[in-house]
Parts: sequence; C-alpha cells; structure tokens
Amino acid sequence: MRHHGTCAELVGIGPHDHIGWVYSGPDEFPALARDFLATGAAAGERLMYVAEDPNASRLEGMDHLIDSGVLTVASIAEVYGASGVVHAAHQRTVFLQALAEAQAEGYEAIRVAADNTPLLSNDERFRAWLRWEMVADQLMSKQPVIGLCAFDRERVDIDRLRNTATLHPLLSSSSPVPQFRLYSDEGELRAEGDLDTYAVQRITWALPHLPFDTGVIIDLAVTTFLSSAVMQALYKIAQTGIRVTIRGTAEATRALRQGISSHHPHLSFVVS
Repeated sequence: MRHHGTCAELVGIGPHDHIGWVYSGPDEFPALARDFLATGAAAGERLMYVAEDPNASRLEGMDHLIDSGVLTVASIAEVYGASGVVHAAHQRTVFLQALAEAQAEGYEAIRVAADNTPLLSNDERFRAWLRWEMVADQLMSKQPVIGLCAFDRERVDIDRLRNTATLHPLLSSSSPVPQFRLYSDEGELRAEGDLDTYAVQRITWALPHLPFDTGVIIDLAVTTFLSSAVMQALYKIAQTGIRVTIRGTAEATRALRQGISSHHPHLSFVVS
C-alpha cells in the first residue's frame, strides 16, 4: 500500500508517493524543492523542477545536477502548455515518455517538484487540474514516479486548496484537512474519511478518468459513513458494473449489509 496520511517534512518520500504541499510566499517553494530533489539525487532518480517562472539560481547547491543533466528546470508553460489548461491524457503521455527516457539512461525513477499554483487560477484551469490529479495519481501508483504538488496559500482560494487536497494520498501538515480523500492504490480507487453523498458523487466523477477495470475500495478502519444514503449510492455504483469492496469488522459490515435491499455481484463485504 502506498504512503498516505499527513506529514510535517519530506522524509522517506519515494517511488509511487504523491504529496500535496501548501506553502506561503515566494521563497518557501524553492527551499522545499531543494530538499525533496536532493533525496531523489541520492537515490539515482532523474529530477524535474517546475515553476511559473523558474530560476535555477534559487536552487542553491544544485548547479552540478543541472549541468550534468540529472536535474531539469522548466516552466509550467513548457511542461503543461501555455494555456494552463492541462489535458490529462496528453500529460500522462508526456510523463510516461520522460520516465522511459530516464530509465533508458539508467535512472531508477523520475521525481518532480512542481509549483502548480497558477494552474488553479480560474475555473477552467481548476477543473482541468482536478481531472489531471486523478490521472496523475493513478500513474504514480503504478510507475516509479514521485510527485510533489505545491500550492501557495496566498494565491489560491481555500476551497480550491481543500478540493485539491482530496486527491492526494499524502498531504503536508500545512494543507487544509479534507473531509475525505480519493486516491489510487493497487489498481483500485480508495476512498477514506467522512463519506457522504457528495463524496460518493466525487467517486462517480473520478471513475471515468481511470482505467475501465478500476474498482472502489472502502476500508471502514479509516472511513465513516455519515448517512445510510451513502450505502445506497455505493450500491448504485455497483449496479453499473463497477466493483465496490467494503472492508471492516464483522459487526460493521453486517450493519451495512442490512442497509441495502438486495445483494449485488459487484458489491462485496470483506471482514478484516
């Protein structure tokens, strides 16, 4: 299982990890990125630093990595496109190609530190970014890619930060605490936190952006249902042919079984 939860520092972040980090002001991200990228350099990874207006001079002590080609410094426009509206399928191809090139040169993985603040600056960009987060997280869950998604709280609305936090398995302690989280793991979409009908709507929204055989896993050890309507909504997802697996104690799963009118082959309860 991938690392998930909240962390106060970038220690032990490795392949398949995807962390959302909220910072404050223009000086904090370069310092954050230096530590994150230095860990990757020591692990034999290809590195990328992405910012709105990247300035290599702010990455103190990393000139040798840039000169040797280990570290690439690029603008958001160069990586995500000049419009700032990210096209998820295309962007997935971009990063898969970068990974293939890195592995062909002997690197173990690619590690990307990106200040994505401008990509949340308007409604169109924000909607596109949420779609990309789902696709990117699924990519990182399967490939040796490590992603640091950073956002400046001084420039991004708190509601957008909270929505973005929902789609990261790992969050900084400075990030707003989301009501629930959705992230990919072991080929499935995991939902955790306080699930209400809105959260299930977000599950329904997320699934078309993931591979067609993606199922939904809910672990009652880290999940709370706020209403019986949630169980009915999950049952409707199963009726569409998507696997929904609910794990929990015998008592907890028994209570949920009683909340649905009939069994369905795509809805299963696993006692754990």
